[in-house]
Amino acid sequence: MKERKSSMLKRTYDMTQNNNIMMRKNRVLALLLVCSFLMAGCSGASEKTKKTKKTDENEYESHEMETKDPDPTTEISETTEPSQRDTSVRPSPTLSPTPTPMPQPVTQLTEQDIQAMNNNNAIIIKNDDGYISSIVGRFFDRPVTDEDDAINALRGLQTLLGIETGYFPFAVYGSIYNGCKVFTYQQLKGDMVVQNASLKIVLDKEGYPFMLQSSLATNLDYQESSPTIDEADAERIVISSMGDEYEVLADYTMKTCLADSYHMSQHCFQVITNNPYSSQSFDMPYVIHFVDYDGNYIKNYPTAYLPTDRFADYGNESYFKDMVPTDCTFTVKRNGEDFTFTVPISYNTVDGKYYLADPSRKIIVADFYEFYYNNGNLVFDCRDTNEGWSENHLAAYYNYMKAYDFYKEFNIESTDGFGMPFLILTGYCDSDKTPIANMCNCGVMYGWSAATVSDVIEAGYSMDVCAHEFTHGVTTVTRQGCVYYNEYGTINEGFSEIMGNISEMYMGETTDTTWLIEDTCGNPVQCISDPSSYNQPEAVGDMYYTPNSVYAMMTGDMDRGGVHWNDSLISNLCYVLYTYGLTLEDLANFFIAAMEMHTTYADFDDMYAVFIAAAMVVGREDIIPVIEQYWEDKRLNGPRAKTNETTPVEGITKVNIPFTSTWTSYTSFVFAYSVSKGEFVESAPVQLDQVATLRLPEGDSYYISVGLYSDYYFTQFDKQYWLDQNGNWTVDSTSLAVFEAQSEDIIDLPAFTS
Repeated sequence: MKERKSSMLKRTYDMTQNNNIMMRKNRVLALLLVCSFLMAGCSGASEKTKKTKKTDENEYESHEMETKDPDPTTEISETTEPSQRDTSVRPSPTLSPTPTPMPQPVTQLTEQDIQAMNNNNAIIIKNDDGYISSIVGRFFDRPVTDEDDAINALRGLQTLLGIETGYFPFAVYGSIYNGCKVFTYQQLKGDMVVQNASLKIVLDKEGYPFMLQSSLATNLDYQESSPTIDEADAERIVISSMGDEYEVLADYTMKTCLADSYHMSQHCFQVITNNPYSSQSFDMPYVIHFVDYDGNYIKNYPTAYLPTDRFADYGNESYFKDMVPTDCTFTVKRNGEDFTFTVPISYNTVDGKYYLADPSRKIIVADFYEFYYNNGNLVFDCRDTNEGWSENHLAAYYNYMKAYDFYKEFNIESTDGFGMPFLILTGYCDSDKTPIANMCNCGVMYGWSAATVSDVIEAGYSMDVCAHEFTHGVTTVTRQGCVYYNEYGTINEGFSEIMGNISEMYMGETTDTTWLIEDTCGNPVQCISDPSSYNQPEAVGDMYYTPNSVYAMMTGDMDRGGVHWNDSLISNLCYVLYTYGLTLEDLANFFIAAMEMHTTYADFDDMYAVFIAAAMVVGREDIIPVIEQYWEDKRLNGPRAKTNETTPVEGITKVNIPFTSTWTSYTSFVFAYSVSKGEFVESAPVQLDQVATLRLPEGDSYYISVGLYSDYYFTQFDKQYWLDQNGNWTVDSTSLAVFEAQSEDIIDLPAFTS
């Protein structure tokens, strides 16, 4: 849910990044299909994470793909469904992946080679390190047969991608869109899965790889871990930590991998015990415990059955096996009017209680505090009789089910596409149980795809808000990660705003025609058709634009770099395409395909390529000129930081302060002091290009200062510097330069050097 724009911090979707397990089977090392990269000599990137991308202007000009005759020996898989997960691509269980044999080195392609394969019509996007992050155009000379064979198409791109020897991508799942296949890969370094390092390869209908989008990392310093304890030690640690009432089932103790940490998966021991506190209401007789290689107890969760492979499933489906649902109709008050709807209420034949649970969709309602702050403890919303339900909980339950049904209609079942159980957590609050007036997606926790409902606002009464949070769960899986700041988080939020609104209209849950967000509650917080009416930017560099910055990334301030404020730069494309003539079904197919085709570190440059490719995949090449014009109108192409510095704004003077030191730019904040008001009135972070841009309203005079901090987290203030009349930055505030703000002025100040 988006709060009003006057608020500094908004939705806390990133609250569980450290619990971002993704798909319960697909992300862990226990389930890999590993394909090795070519052993070729190439230099690695200087950093292991991506920043803002850069793109040559001429790479936006043309997109017509060269068509080659297909290999008649290659059988192409077709489907009449516009969107479909390909379950045949899901990995088979194996704990110790064995890389395929290294082939002989092959010739590394150049950009010119790729352009020659596409009549100079390929779109090629590069990151700040100069490596390719996106390609639209064929980059392999033959069709490929499956997800393993598709890796062969990368062997000639290793130098262009900046991938070093030993970085193994492995297939996680496949999708089919209008006859085109999308393969999703994660990255393996040594014996660990690299979080947020994912890759997309898209095959055209003839089986040729024609699109690539990469967030693969380089130069990781991770070393494979070795245990300092053995299995017997792990078992003793479990009993010591939990108590003698737990009994170890020693035959099931094994090494495994737990994908709980934010940057890497974690190797550990898995120990199975009985469950001495198993609820009479649910058949969960076992507990799985995890102990790291250094002997530290990590966590546990109950499960319905013993593992049959090298990684235990959570068994959450077991909670629904004794549920008998009955459709029940309720009428509640929403925005002062009656709102009538029907939801399943389930009777548990074991304990004789009624639950807000749907065994068909595998959706159930539970208490947020107990689950989030008490190690996954499940206190379900249940009653002795089918009455007395919270209206807020009923409405949210209904709307999350409608979001589930919308995605299933487009062949994505639950947020992972494979039917993962969905947990609605009511009573969203802080650790001290103070209610939070917001809603969020919690990622995947203890095998549940989880999202929250607040008890102090009515946002759960709006389907677009619930579908927004549900979409966060979908994109976390499609991206294979969550990088939630600056443009990466903005794109994430943009998709949620788009799909929230499309789904609500498509499912007939609103009469709104202006594309408002949260309109059914009478409290609209955004307008996709008119972003500036809710103080959101219409284009990069305008009055409401929030720049990318290290400050926002490290502190979470400024809406983490405008993830909710700047999302209009993505979401407004949906309205533009709607006015062009796309139906709601067309829009859903297009944006779901685009969601499936981008990765964690895709920024606006990459999304240009993704949207062009998505238009081709869904058979709507006619919208490509619309996308081109949109990127031009919104000033999304090229260096956004420079655009922000040089774009004039009516009624505003922009003051640019460059920084000569990277460290200083990452630990500084700039301020404007109003002479007439006698107080600081404007401030700005330093952008990623090491320039800070202040926006000063006309008709006043200002002093300019730089606040220097001693750490990246801006917790230790160091010194305050002022610009004096001689153009020097000084701690002496007795002779300061005065700036008169005039409409559309742009002033470049001397560089700051501490």
